[in-house]
Amino acid sequence: INVALTRRNIEIPGFTVCTSPEAAAELAKTAQKAMVIGGGSIYDQLLPYCTGAFITKVHTTIPCDTFLPNLDQDPAWELQQILSEGTEDGVDYQICRYERIK
Repeated sequence: INVALTRRNIEIPGFTVCTSPEAAAELAKTAQKAMVIGGGSIYDQLLPYCTGAFITKVHTTIPCDTFLPNLDQDPAWELQQILSEGTEDGVDYQICRYERIK
């Protein structure tokens, strides 16, 4: 099931549309797995409902205007595992798994 979170009450073929983060989080409870793919606003709205996070850390500075909170500095989150690391196009990266501390 694909869920689109939008403020507009519209139909999107192939998606269940939710107009609030609460509705999307409630729908996610019925899924075996739920993943948030967003933009910055979506991450900000849904991160409080998440119990885990897969974060790709890119070890370079890229001009941008949207940032995910630094989970390493948030006492509610703990790094569980570095799943993968490497270099692509000269840029070092790590794919990390975090869990919310209960």
